[in-house]
Amino acid sequence: MSMQSLTITPEDVRASTGSTGARPQWLDAVAEYVQRAAADGEQVTLTAKRRMMTPAQVADAIGVSRSTISRKITAGELRVVKVGNRNRIPHEEFERFWRAAMGDVIDLTRDDIRADLFGDR
Repeated sequence: MSMQSLTITPEDVRASTGSTGARPQWLDAVAEYVQRAAADGEQVTLTAKRRMMTPAQVADAIGVSRSTISRKITAGELRVVKVGNRNRIPHEEFERFWRAAMGDVIDLTRDDIRADLFGDR
């Protein structure tokens, strides 16, 4: 008996939203996986789990220090879930935080970019 796994991410599913008529590629991958397992006499169990990130992973993804992320968590700017005594950031919270942070960067640099493009007015 072999233990195999197949991972389908939310991005895989979202990428197929709005496709007309054709079966999404991720669904073909699931069907192939199940058929292969059945041919080998294996049982297939589908589970879903929430994607979580460590503070260090969030820091690396955004390009800041881990201590900056820890300060954002303490200040309540970044919501976490406790797993034992460790902080974990749900992926959707990371995305929300990243979008907000990028919006702040755009707001802070808008005038500089405008001045670079169009000269001081």
